Amino acid sequence: MKRFVGRSAFIRTLGAGALSVGLAISAVPPVASVASPAVVPAAVFVAVPAAAIDLPAKVRTTANLNLRSGSSTAYRILISIPEGTAVPVYGRASNGWYKVSYGGHTGWVSDYYTVPAAVRTLDSLNLRSGASTSYRILVTIPKGTTVSAYERASNGWYKVSYAGHIGWVSHNYLTSYPKPPSAPRSTGPNRTSRVVLTYDDCPSSLTNFQSTINYARDHGIGLVLAPTGDCLASFTSRYGVNLASYARARGQWVINHSISHPDLRPLSCREAGAQLGGSGVHTNFGRPPYGAIDGSALCGYDSKGMAIWTWSRDTRDWEVKSKSITVARASAAQPGDTVLMHMQWYGFSADALRQIKANLSSRGVNLCRAYRGSDGAGAVVTTPELLPSTLPC
Repeated sequence: MKRFVGRSAFIRTLGAGALSVGLAISAVPPVASVASPAVVPAAVFVAVPAAAIDLPAKVRTTANLNLRSGSSTAYRILISIPEGTAVPVYGRASNGWYKVSYGGHTGWVSDYYTVPAAVRTLDSLNLRSGASTSYRILVTIPKGTTVSAYERASNGWYKVSYAGHIGWVSHNYLTSYPKPPSAPRSTGPNRTSRVVLTYDDCPSSLTNFQSTINYARDHGIGLVLAPTGDCLASFTSRYGVNLASYARARGQWVINHSISHPDLRPLSCREAGAQLGGSGVHTNFGRPPYGAIDGSALCGYDSKGMAIWTWSRDTRDWEVKSKSITVARASAAQPGDTVLMHMQWYGFSADALRQIKANLSSRGVNLCRAYRGSDGAGAVVTTPELLPSTLPC
């Protein structure tokens, strides 16, 4: 059940000074020009869309690497890419191989001999002369700095360059994700006077979910859904329906709400980041479980390239368990509000949407509209996985 934790809840910093992690140094594994740990049948490969936020823009080769026509060594060699070359990425197969382009060819390379071409620091970070804290500090890299990466040691440390120095930094406070978008935390990317109705967690049934989403589409209402990864996996397993894809195909927006809905504050930055990946929604906005935010939660979202979007009006539907009270509280929203409700309670139904829309309209307040493309014209279309910096409400 949902409980409210203040949006200004107890910010915990990751450390006042430069970070260091006590890991043992280990050599980078030897490489070969034909780079593939194993041959995998082509039938298992499923390319990840190039627009996915967790796909690096470029990867750098850590050895002379064969570009192949498919994502295993069973495919023919198109060309050899020299060690240290940064190449653009267009997709990723389920076995980890990257789809890239080089020298006029587009093909596949093994991820085993690549690193993200650029990484971003999540805190002030010591650049050291070797891949552990036993080596001397060359310089401190400020938080939020993007640096070029060249190698990765077996303990995870990256060889990078900064301010004329080349050295090693701990992977624990690095990310290859882009910087999160800038938006007000309580109202997110809605910069209009329209009200956004948002729903967390998991619907009570597939029938109710589909009828509510279809009603929203048919009546021009744009909702923001924040399902957990466990919820998505459950409905996909039971019914073969991806709730996020179903909603997006009907002009609705979907944001991240973690995998299993834990309080992120007791977790480390890496643990919090892991809760925001995996089976959860991969996008650029997310809502912390319980609205609980501190330094670890902030770092976790930053590590996944996500901005935090909470709410400005809480109906507390989980507490009152009343349709009439929930509808009344949502209907009291002011222009620009983000209203919090939950898919398993009584504000998530076609009739509740009908009443809320009518009540707001009677006060001259409008709801966010279902997505009709960036120009807001024409028929309802599929929303992108990444939300725009300004929601076209």
